[in-house]
Amino acid sequence: MKYTVISEVSKLLRQTLWDGFDGDVDLTSGSNAPVPNIDAIVLRNPADAATDAGHRLSIWLYQVQQNEYLRNQPQERVPGDDTRQRFPPLSINLFYLLTPFTGSDDSDQMVLGRSMQIFHDNAILLLESAEEPGKGEELRIMMSHRDLRELAEVWEALQQPYRLSVCYEVRVPQIDSLRLEQAKRIGDRRFHFDEDVAGVQGVAP
Repeated sequence: MKYTVISEVSKLLRQTLWDGFDGDVDLTSGSNAPVPNIDAIVLRNPADAATDAGHRLSIWLYQVQQNEYLRNQPQERVPGDDTRQRFPPLSINLFYLLTPFTGSDDSDQMVLGRSMQIFHDNAILLLESAEEPGKGEELRIMMSHRDLRELAEVWEALQQPYRLSVCYEVRVPQIDSLRLEQAKRIGDRRFHFDEDVAGVQGVAP
């Protein structure tokens, strides 16, 4: 995938949440609905998002890490060019903080519960390729287990009091490398065998 993959993953998560909310009359219908439309779901940090009454749910990318299991992938052949190889892609894990702020504790808990249900039921998502429709990259969404101390540190970094929130991890988006190198061709192979004189002498006539 291109370097835009991080942004594309965030937008996919937002759309997935709204697709799950849409049609749920308890959460989307009425003038005071907790999540009235997709614009109520934002990709901003919750401290900034909460300043706008129209924002009800924040899904904020707060950390990016290199995937520790895919660091040593082999180089890839360039399609249609046997003379060059591409360096392996950068495989990453994305960490998101999901925070509701509907103005009501009860509504916050309902929105959070429905959001968790949506991600649980859509734990595997396909991030489609713009170049090849119908093909893409498989993503896995899982809850990231952060204890209360770790969550509090995130909110402290935002200089905000702790709010009801949950963390999610997305694995494994990949950013393609643009670095190429000339592929090494295998030259002629020559084999030379020395006669095993000792072995010949050891054979009985």
